[in-house]
Amino acid sequence: MAALVLSVAGAAVGAVFGPVGAIAGRIAGALAGNMLDRALFSSNRSVEGPRLADLDVMASTEGAPVPRVYGRARLAGQVIWATRLQEVVSTRTESAGGKGGGMDGGSVTSTTYSYYANFAVGLCEGEIGHVGRVWADGKPLDVSGLTVRVHRGGEDQAADALIVAKEGAANAPAYRGLAYVVFERLPLSDFGNRIPQLSFEIVRPIGRLERMARAVTLIPGTTEFGYETSAVVRVLGPGKSAPENRHVTTAATDMIASLDDLQAACPYLERVAVVVAWFGNDLRAGNCTVRPGVDNAVKVTSGGRWTVAGVNRPQAYVVSSVDGRPSYGGTPSDDSVRHLIAELKARGLKVTLYPFLMMDIPPGNTRPDPWSGAAAQPAFPWRGRITCYPAPGVAGSPDGTATAATQIAAFFSSGGANGWNYRRMILHYANLAKTSGGVDAFLIGSELKALTRVRSASGVYPAVAALATLASDVKAIVGAATVVTYGADWTEYGAHVVDDAATEVRFPLDALWASPAIGAVGIDYYAPLSDWRDAAGHRDAEVASSIHDRGYLAANLKGGEAYDWYYADADARAAQNRAAITDGLGKPWIYRPKDLWSWWASAHMERVGGVELASATAWTPCGKPIWLTELGCPAVDKGANQPSVFPDAKSVEGNIPYFSNGRRDDLIQRRYIETVIAAFDPAFGADELNPLSPVYGGRMVEVSALHLWTWDARPYAVFPAASDVWSDAGNWQTGHWLTGRLGAAPLDALVGAILEDCGVAGARTDSLRESCDGYVVDRPMSPRAMIDPLAMAYAFDATAAGGELTFVPRGGAPVAEIAEDDLVEPRSGAPARLTRGQETELPREVSFGFSDGAADYRRAAVTSRRLVGGSQRVVHTEVAVVTDDAAATRRADIWLQDLWAGRESAEFTLGMNRLALAPGDVVGLTFNGRRRLFEISELIDTTSRQVKARSIDPEVFAVPLFAPRLKPPEIPPAPRSVRGLRARQMIPAPGGLPANHHTLTSSHRRRRQ
Repeated sequence: MAALVLSVAGAAVGAVFGPVGAIAGRIAGALAGNMLDRALFSSNRSVEGPRLADLDVMASTEGAPVPRVYGRARLAGQVIWATRLQEVVSTRTESAGGKGGGMDGGSVTSTTYSYYANFAVGLCEGEIGHVGRVWADGKPLDVSGLTVRVHRGGEDQAADALIVAKEGAANAPAYRGLAYVVFERLPLSDFGNRIPQLSFEIVRPIGRLERMARAVTLIPGTTEFGYETSAVVRVLGPGKSAPENRHVTTAATDMIASLDDLQAACPYLERVAVVVAWFGNDLRAGNCTVRPGVDNAVKVTSGGRWTVAGVNRPQAYVVSSVDGRPSYGGTPSDDSVRHLIAELKARGLKVTLYPFLMMDIPPGNTRPDPWSGAAAQPAFPWRGRITCYPAPGVAGSPDGTATAATQIAAFFSSGGANGWNYRRMILHYANLAKTSGGVDAFLIGSELKALTRVRSASGVYPAVAALATLASDVKAIVGAATVVTYGADWTEYGAHVVDDAATEVRFPLDALWASPAIGAVGIDYYAPLSDWRDAAGHRDAEVASSIHDRGYLAANLKGGEAYDWYYADADARAAQNRAAITDGLGKPWIYRPKDLWSWWASAHMERVGGVELASATAWTPCGKPIWLTELGCPAVDKGANQPSVFPDAKSVEGNIPYFSNGRRDDLIQRRYIETVIAAFDPAFGADELNPLSPVYGGRMVEVSALHLWTWDARPYAVFPAASDVWSDAGNWQTGHWLTGRLGAAPLDALVGAILEDCGVAGARTDSLRESCDGYVVDRPMSPRAMIDPLAMAYAFDATAAGGELTFVPRGGAPVAEIAEDDLVEPRSGAPARLTRGQETELPREVSFGFSDGAADYRRAAVTSRRLVGGSQRVVHTEVAVVTDDAAATRRADIWLQDLWAGRESAEFTLGMNRLALAPGDVVGLTFNGRRRLFEISELIDTTSRQVKARSIDPEVFAVPLFAPRLKPPEIPPAPRSVRGLRARQMIPAPGGLPANHHTLTSSHRRRRQ
């Protein structure tokens, strides 16, 4: 196996000190074990960690070290096998012609020589997940028409067929444990008839979430050809064209590249829910039409023709525009959806078809708002606000009358079968699913929350009845093998409290859930799992040190807001005045949207006049599994406080979570999703949170149907870098996208993977909270040398306690207060000794070298500088980490500020009653009437505890993260030339492109309240 040289001698020697010494000795790689992990992060040391030059050149060096990749990185590799160049001679003879057109002028014979290369490039230690982009001589290499095979480095991989054919089976190594790429007949004419300098984007997923993911949703639902699996070209005029659905060089289309990335990042993926959107134009149910749309009425395309439900582009609805750009992309063409379904099936994935309603209501409209009575409806609202007019609770509302039923019926069926209505959209896609050979699941819609609460009489919900009828009709089309469901909002699936006094409580959707056509209860799950604030002393700080704490988030699945308590209003939320959830009849679960367990397992007794009715609803306890048809969290500060909100400045729903600073935070997104999956998937959690049904024998929540929101058909990194192509690219930074985040290297997983690769067990890394895109270990070295640069760059320490080695971030909250009376008096001198470093010993400027993942992985450096002070020192470090300029700048700022904040050191002695303290803990030390914060760096136990510590300011670790600078991607030209087209000419789809041997593997928003 192509393995790095790992030191294990320290473990044997360190074992004399027990399990802690064994771990510390192994990780340090020392010949003499240490009692604790002092050697790992000692202040006096010289350890050279991994290095990355600026895109090292490809070579063929015997005995070259084999790199190891974590997350995403770009490497050049080593040529490990090659044949002689293949020469192809082409001869062409042409007549020169004679005087006066005669044929006696002789002929001209031209001979040309073309060269092709067969070779293999060793990349890194396997097993990797994926090889993405390839660069040749520094430029993106279009591999869509080349024969390129990737061997991912598994221990069971077979020898490459070409190598076997050339060398013979007995002489063809399989290179097991080594990831390598084979090029077969690479044309060399574009490279001066030589093998070019190649480098490769390598992805090795290491995160826990990547292994947990079983299902995802696929967006954007508004993209005319974004789901098409063959290339479509936009015709700009005679001889002029532009790419429509191919902005990458790694595959024939964006969709294929995105699916390759998805399956590489999520090796256990089983299901994909394909979102396809039509457009509604009014929040008043009786006035709302639902129809497909295009983003451009006069667009001319080659390779694909837009048509949906029998409507062609010239007759189609055109979406609104904002600042001269379409507010949305168009509805996916029917052919593109059919082709995508076939592609997903061919990849072994189950398909859920998810019709989706987008509200195209631009600013400045003149449609009355049913909720406020204003003359204009809010811009681009959530479909969950569609209701009767006026809305329930507003003066003059028809709620509870036959008029409400009439308005609801218009929304579902206005104009009959050929009218533009909701029912037509759903039935169209049911028939499309059938003609595509069937799908595994079908949604009849989602999150029509206000609509399903409108009553035509007490206890009568016409929208629910219409959905139940629609479900039966869809089931008759798609067949028994297809699961049909509806994706209810997480606050919609259960009880409806009709009046403020809660004298009437109904379960409107029970009639739908009980329908024999419905195979599962669908819920879009965006429940809050935190109530975190920045201010010190907030209530949740009493139970957790960080919002990212897995235990804290897990406890709020079956607890916290919307389970134990609620906020009556915004003022109560600001003051954290929590009101307990009670009901007076011993069934508080009916008011708990997060209590899936009680809702699923209980009979549902409705209440009128505060008294339960004599009989239950049609729901059978434990009768059907729950599918989480959406599960997500924005990648933004405090995203778990309010996971349903999304960033979109043009939408009324665009917002940030409660008490968020609006800065990007990938980790909270990851931890939120991991927490929910771990609760329901027994492979990652406890069985009791997902009980078995005595009715159907399966789990309460179907673990293969936790659909993560969301993955994009537009592949990373061209999306979001190409903001000139897609107007919603800026929303990616803090939105719900998993594209570009799955496959990265969160610090807890990174350090854990390094230890695992080195055979180190028993270490805890889950407290680490930072993240990077990737990390490269370029040569054999000890585990200490691998981790040391990360510890410096990302400010964490290692401590050993209770037989475990634990990695903890620096700058935590104080765990103890120490007064002068707590100090043990020494035999001589003061009870505490404080030392302050000289200013000239501290750096005025620090710089941080890294590989910029947003700029094709080129080496870059960022600088942080103090503007005041007498120091002139400059400190620079190079780290083989892949990140972006914004994240690197933040790390440099933290590093510099922390060096200055730690200029004081303290030595003091405590009694043995302070045994709970450990290295890395922050304590408040009050001495001579002044309180300072110190971080313990060393503890020596004799008859007392001798403490060495350095001053620390936890605030310096709270530097905000800004959006990075994104390098505009190099988009390949349109894949086929188109000549002689007249304006508005629509070209039928020609034959496909040459077979793709390459085995490398518009706007859409979340919501609202």
